[in-house]
Amino acid sequence: MTEGPEIGERSRMNVNGDHAIGPIDRAFLALARQHQPTTGFFLDFAGPAPDPDALAERVLGRAAGLPALNLLRPDGRARRWRPRTADLDPGTHVRRRTGLADPGALADATNALLSHPLPGAEHPPWDLWLLDGAAARDGAAGDAGARDGFRLALRVHHAVQDGVGAAHSALALLGDAAAAGPPLYPARLPRPAGALLAASDAVRQLGRVRGWPALRAHPARRTAWTSQDVPLARLRQLADAWRTSVNDVCLTGLARAVRAWRRDGAPGACPDLPVLVAMSTRGPGQRYAPGNHVVGYRLVLPSAAPRLGDAAALVRRQTDAVRRTGTRDARRLAVRAAPHRAGEWAMGYVRNAVPVGVSSVTVADEELTCLGARLTGASMFYDVHDGLLGYVSFTRAGGVVRCGVVYDAALPRAADLAHHWRQALCPDPAGAEDETAGAAGAAEAVEEAGGVGPGAPA
Repeated sequence: MTEGPEIGERSRMNVNGDHAIGPIDRAFLALARQHQPTTGFFLDFAGPAPDPDALAERVLGRAAGLPALNLLRPDGRARRWRPRTADLDPGTHVRRRTGLADPGALADATNALLSHPLPGAEHPPWDLWLLDGAAARDGAAGDAGARDGFRLALRVHHAVQDGVGAAHSALALLGDAAAAGPPLYPARLPRPAGALLAASDAVRQLGRVRGWPALRAHPARRTAWTSQDVPLARLRQLADAWRTSVNDVCLTGLARAVRAWRRDGAPGACPDLPVLVAMSTRGPGQRYAPGNHVVGYRLVLPSAAPRLGDAAALVRRQTDAVRRTGTRDARRLAVRAAPHRAGEWAMGYVRNAVPVGVSSVTVADEELTCLGARLTGASMFYDVHDGLLGYVSFTRAGGVVRCGVVYDAALPRAADLAHHWRQALCPDPAGAEDETAGAAGAAEAVEEAGGVGPGAPA
């Protein structure tokens, strides 16, 4: 049985039809001349690994109805994607690694997939890997490892699909039942303030970020991924205490994490750090659409803030401005109206001023199973390159938010960033496992950090 939970919606889509290549898609195709821009998800499941043949039958049967997974890389500077002409090949698109018995074997196998070549030639550039073995069952990949289970890695060329699109594809390919997935955003008329904010960001991105020489290291071109989890309940407690959102709490934790990371190697004052935050523009009817329906905005992580609560207030001030000014819609319209090569030009400017990329995505708020195994956590990833040495994602699934960090080996101690993030938001290691702690526990964490929530009395 290969039909997915939403086969009706997918069957109405133009799977092998005429799909245009957008400006951001074009930027990733240009980047591919020097670096394979791979994105996707590492998904951990509790339970026995599925039968490989059953997994392949489900995935390939459902993939045939998803437009983005049926397209071939274009010839030259063509403005349309090429539809596939041959059947999807099981040996190409559904792969397996077993025998991950040694300590660190699952981590090594996962890291190898960041840069492993995607299917090419006359095969659509995506695949799914089943990582199985003693290491996967024992959680040898660390605190965020797949305990008593297995890991699935969905990889896709970033020109073909962005992270939110890949999340919807993953749910359609794997789920035993329908799941809502990441939210979709209907287009609205942009506000003038949103255009002004975009122009302001553009001016700032003409200059290089200062005070962070480590982020201008010569790339080693060896990348790795690491992650840490914090229970969603814990983040909601902090969000309630600070009167903000879970996403803002995650960004606040990242500000504290880069502060701790900086001080590990350079004691003394820590400057703020500008990052590029991705923002989805996928609307209703674009759930499985090919290409990149995403924009970004510049956010300054308040890593210089002396207290956690102060940092939370500064993050909220910036994200409130993004929402209030309609930045998402202003930039959606700008991308639609941009010249065809605008994405390539923008990528060159952005890397000067925002050397770290950040994204946040909800895979599933509800329980999700694949062939009977329960999803326990997931991490969106993007393999970094010379102009972007670090990428941080916050992925909500399985009752936790996973902070995933992909980094170039040239960044000293970058593997510690995810740990610093977790410690910032769960200073007591035991607290990270306590999903039933009440609001008092969150208030204690705020008090221990020496901060007060935005809007709360000082």
